[in-house]
Amino acid sequence: MNIVVLGASGRIGRAILQEFNDQSSVLTAVSRFVKQSSPVHSQIRWVSLDPHDVSGHHALFLNADIVIDARNQRYDDWSGYPAMIDATLAALETTKAHYVYIDNIYVYGRPASSSRVAEDIVRHPISVKGKIRLDIENRLRDLMAQGQPIMIVRFPDFYDISTDPLPRFLRWFGPPHLPHQFISTRDGAQALYRLVMDPDAYRKIWHVAGDEPITGLGLQKIAQEILGRKLPLWVFGPRLVKLLGFVNAPARGLQETQYLWQYPVILNTDKFVNRYGSAFIHSHQAVIRELLNRQ
Repeated sequence: MNIVVLGASGRIGRAILQEFNDQSSVLTAVSRFVKQSSPVHSQIRWVSLDPHDVSGHHALFLNADIVIDARNQRYDDWSGYPAMIDATLAALETTKAHYVYIDNIYVYGRPASSSRVAEDIVRHPISVKGKIRLDIENRLRDLMAQGQPIMIVRFPDFYDISTDPLPRFLRWFGPPHLPHQFISTRDGAQALYRLVMDPDAYRKIWHVAGDEPITGLGLQKIAQEILGRKLPLWVFGPRLVKLLGFVNAPARGLQETQYLWQYPVILNTDKFVNRYGSAFIHSHQAVIRELLNRQ
């Protein structure tokens, strides 16, 4: 199985390389800057390509069975993202490669109720990023309806709990008593492997998440139990993030999607779990312990 991974140097991209390499796939890892993307395994072929290079990508896709798109855009500037996807879809033409698009929850906007969000719910994005994502999703759904082997896999946020090696505190971006949904990159990659290898999973949208939603206070409690000491929870609310945005580009990008921490979108994953199970999903405790051990 020949697999091309776009955005291979990112967090989920590296986890995908690890998982699929363990399954003996033939992998080509694509990144804009290969020198900054030290290979996870020496047998993985790394290729440096500009994301708008249609002919270069087309040459790669001709020999690929599956193309996994794990790319993202600079958090404060998504203006180039649609053109990047346009180039990818153009490069896929006249190939037999299946296309797997990894998405997030921005398309859903502010939830209308506390119910979990299923794949078929109406989308009402309220951020620029969400509207861009919805335009891309609509294009992909049109291609799916025409019979193209395309799949959209939607994840919540990946765990990212600390800001320094000690750690001295945990970050949270909304009211600490409200739940938020996460998934580890390792679990996301394992879920992706199950989907990618299933011919019946294509032409569909899938929701995949980790352990049950957790509050900031719950996350703090787990981390403190693991460390055996107190660990402050620093809440970066909208006002603080706005102030940080004057000097920090990621903070500027966070402002328009920070509502997701105040009005949580919780994915309904029943469709995935009913077909593939969830035994491989790690608990909050296991993921947090692993993250803290990496500090």
